[in-house]
Amino acid sequence: MNTLPLFFKLKNKTVLIIGGGDVAYRKALLINQADAKLIVIAKNFNEEFLNFLNEKHHQAIKKSFDDNDISQHNPALVICATDDNAVNQAVHAAAKAHGVAINVVDTPKLCDFIFPAIVDRNPVVIGISSNGTAPVLARLIRAKIESTLPSYLGRLAKKAGDFREAVKNTLPTITERRYFWESIFQRGLNDEHIDNLPDELNRFINQGKKSGEVYIVGAGAGNPDLLTFKALRLMQQADIVLYDALVSPEILALCRRDSQKIFVGKKRKDHAKTQEEINNLLITYAKQGHRVLRLKGGDPLIFGRGGEEMLACRDAGIDCQIVSGITAALAAGSYAGIPLTHRGVATSVRFLTGCYQSDASFDGLKSTYHPDETLVFYMGLHALEKISESLIASGLPSSTPVAIVCHASLPTQEVVIGTLSDIVAKKDAAKLNAPAIIIVGQVVRFAAASLH
Repeated sequence: MNTLPLFFKLKNKTVLIIGGGDVAYRKALLINQADAKLIVIAKNFNEEFLNFLNEKHHQAIKKSFDDNDISQHNPALVICATDDNAVNQAVHAAAKAHGVAINVVDTPKLCDFIFPAIVDRNPVVIGISSNGTAPVLARLIRAKIESTLPSYLGRLAKKAGDFREAVKNTLPTITERRYFWESIFQRGLNDEHIDNLPDELNRFINQGKKSGEVYIVGAGAGNPDLLTFKALRLMQQADIVLYDALVSPEILALCRRDSQKIFVGKKRKDHAKTQEEINNLLITYAKQGHRVLRLKGGDPLIFGRGGEEMLACRDAGIDCQIVSGITAALAAGSYAGIPLTHRGVATSVRFLTGCYQSDASFDGLKSTYHPDETLVFYMGLHALEKISESLIASGLPSSTPVAIVCHASLPTQEVVIGTLSDIVAKKDAAKLNAPAIIIVGQVVRFAAASLH
């Protein structure tokens, strides 16, 4: 984040604008909405601009800028909107000398602050900025947001502000108040009818104390673009987040900012919490009335022990939602250009794990391998040599293609292609690190040409 988003209160504060053309006029129209007092200095004024300033009782001064204008008018902000580079440089130098923040229009290097593209649903205001690099993109994003927000959202926010103290006096805990307001605003965002707020509050109270619930959510393979809409929505609602080691920092940052985040990750021979401890945390927090997010890498029900957590919640009488995630096998295949099934080559795919509840090594396939089958191993990088030897012993040709995909879908993704006979040596030479997916079968031949 190169700039910090802030909202200035400019009511009755002086803003000095240098320039009398269309660009300066547009800035004046915007700042006028914030009830600032405008002083505009220019040798020549657009007639429409001048009429606006007179009508709104702002001050227009027909003259050239000089350094004394800053000290004389003592503005809170300075905006320079001229097409004269020498004037722009002089205004910038004077503003800096007096410690006043300045924006020189269309000159990012001379700007202390940036005007964002604005979505205005007063009192709800949204600013979108590209830090001056792509203003057209910011405007397009604004248009997209504008199209999704109901026009009456501002009126609803105003009513909520007026009713906030009554809710605080009626609902004793912050959790109850949050549930109430989320129910109101979620319906508002969905264009659903909302009664007057006192009636809504009474209805909420009569529904009784809301118990907590658990969301077991798959965060996918690590790339935030692969999250589902439902996963993102629940991530932004949860009060408490229990997250795994495979949840990337970028995805964790998308959770509600003020949620309590607890690391419960498990790596091979290194468990922050036992599974039983995790189950107990889910149940304890939910019984306290919290919405608890169990955020897991990949899909929670594919080698993720999400089923154990689901059953623990069910046995404790806790409501539980499960949200699928893009499992690592699918991400690895897609991002490495390897179709896990392909007509005429692979008609089935089998997911296996290289980790076991005991210390027993991989002892081969539990059922017969078919040549038109793809095998995908999770958590098997540390046991690759045993897996390769066992697969050959199970009847697979040593020339069977193998791909290792590390950090699938991420910028750090690495892919190594080999066969059962040489993949261990290639893995060691590449110095690959977990997490990794191992794909075995003829479909590996379709891997992107650049990987070979």
